[in-house]
Amino acid sequence: MTDWNQKTIDELEEALKNKIALPGTEKYASSYQGWAATDNRPAMVCLCETTEDVQAAVVLAQKKNIKLSVRSGGHDWQGRAFADGGLVIDLTRFDAIAIDAVSKFAVIGGGVKSIELTTAAGKFNLVHVTAPSGEVGVSGFTLGGGYGLISPSCGMAADNLLAAEVVLADGSLITVSPNENQDLLWAICGGGGNFGVVTSLHIRLHDARPLLAGRIVFDLKDAKSILKGHNELMKSAPDELYVLVQAMGSPDGSSVLMVAPNWFGDPTEGQPYIDALRQLGTPLTEQISQVTVQSLLESFAPFIVNGRRVYAKTRWLSELQPELIAGIADAINRKTSPLSVAALLEVHGATTRVAVADTAFGLRERHFVLLIAAEWIPEDDAVSDKHKEWVDELYELTAPYALPGGYAVMLGNDNHEQIKDAYGSNLPRLKQVKNKYDPNKVFNGIALGI
Repeated sequence: MTDWNQKTIDELEEALKNKIALPGTEKYASSYQGWAATDNRPAMVCLCETTEDVQAAVVLAQKKNIKLSVRSGGHDWQGRAFADGGLVIDLTRFDAIAIDAVSKFAVIGGGVKSIELTTAAGKFNLVHVTAPSGEVGVSGFTLGGGYGLISPSCGMAADNLLAAEVVLADGSLITVSPNENQDLLWAICGGGGNFGVVTSLHIRLHDARPLLAGRIVFDLKDAKSILKGHNELMKSAPDELYVLVQAMGSPDGSSVLMVAPNWFGDPTEGQPYIDALRQLGTPLTEQISQVTVQSLLESFAPFIVNGRRVYAKTRWLSELQPELIAGIADAINRKTSPLSVAALLEVHGATTRVAVADTAFGLRERHFVLLIAAEWIPEDDAVSDKHKEWVDELYELTAPYALPGGYAVMLGNDNHEQIKDAYGSNLPRLKQVKNKYDPNKVFNGIALGI
């Protein structure tokens, strides 16, 4: 077994030759692409192909005394996958997928995207708890918790992480599972990539069911009545129902309110719920049909555009009070950019039946997740302040109604008050695990507040 810490910088760089991309090269430019535009400029990107590459890169960053970040899907609004002045461990080549259709789990590389695992599992009539966007990396989504399209029925993505292989700060490779390093398995189920580089994951799969899904688009001026009706409907929502409500730009440049439901089960039982959502207002357009998870992800793809500036904040909300609904409706009608979004997801079902102490994720009661994200093209940076102010105003308006903490994956590094509460009663144990496996804080994925 190689002791990477005994290697010199020259030896480590030699081990990684032809895999390190430096600024100014074509390889660097092609690898330096994520979802959100960022001004971060890594000193080098290591295009890892093997676990040994990852081990060497982890040690190299420390010997060079530069920051380290890990890029899986790169779907982070702050660009944290690309450490400014640091070394990026690029896992996009870790794209292997092996499906065990009998035991219903997948073993995947740390760079696999949601659409890739969805496609592979679908060949066996199986599904995983996927993000709404197929371009999101399975690893980052899972480690951060993962509110998925079928989470009401199957739990969060983190609840379906069975085991993993992790490269630690000293370059060693360990397995985490219910039988080995159980404390670290617990921590990465919601605690993010803050303990090591997760190179391989074992993901639980579920039997595919019929999926009745799509989009119902309403005029944004009807947001208040639609949000009120949605709130009442979701109070008694069964596990089969998932609904995302999002104020967003339409292809013609106008702003609309999109209600995106999916019913994971018998379509005849789900149709009344779809009808109830349709009757919340007068639809401008509607596209609801029986689909596969793969085709649903593909239908969302045009709405996910890379290369824009993004400024985002998030809240956890317990209930949507009438005055809160009115405030949100008013704010989304005053969006300063047609590209900006305000999304609301109600969380119920299997996600809420997991005990808080069972994983690192900090909130398990029924709640709403509010995401407020200003988006604009980099050429409009001169007016970025007004877009950020729109986010900040809606964020402050919701403060009196908010639960402590927030979805850590979306929290900005400067949201100190929310960060310290994001993990709730799990924070002391997270600190212990962090001090045990990464005492020098080499790994800084999503905010931990420790």
